[in-house]
Order: sequence, then structure tokens, then C-alpha cells
Amino acid sequence: MVEVYKTSVQDHIQAKVVKQLLLAQNPSLEINFDLEDCDRILRIKNIEDAVDISSVLKVLHETGIYVEVLQD
Repeated sequence: MVEVYKTSVQDHIQAKVVKQLLLAQNPSLEINFDLEDCDRILRIKNIEDAVDISSVLKVLHETGIYVEVLQD
């Protein structure tokens, strides 16, 4: 299952930091950003299980990044 988020990530450096923080928590995640999109999209797929949305939101909020879950 893929979860999609709107974020305030501004550049590839910030995206890399967020990716490292999320992977430190759960190395089975597949993470990518679409910074060209106006919503600065973050897509997360968990290879083994469902994505723990609350932990993703917590990590991003702790780093001062706005995040919003996008519905299908």
C-alpha cells in the first residue's frame, strides 16, 4: 500500500534528511519525493506491511515540516 502526503519540503537536501529519519525508524519503507509538484508530494510504500501513518506524521512534525495525508 502506498501512502501519499502533501509536505512543505523545499529541496532535495531537506528531502534526503526526512528520508533518512523515516528509514531509521523503518528500513522496509520505499520513500520518494516529487518536489516538482506544487504539493511537494511524499510517497511512502511499506514492503512488509501497511505504513504507520502516525509515526510518519510525528517525524515530519518534529522536524518542523508541514504534512497532510492526501486521500485517494
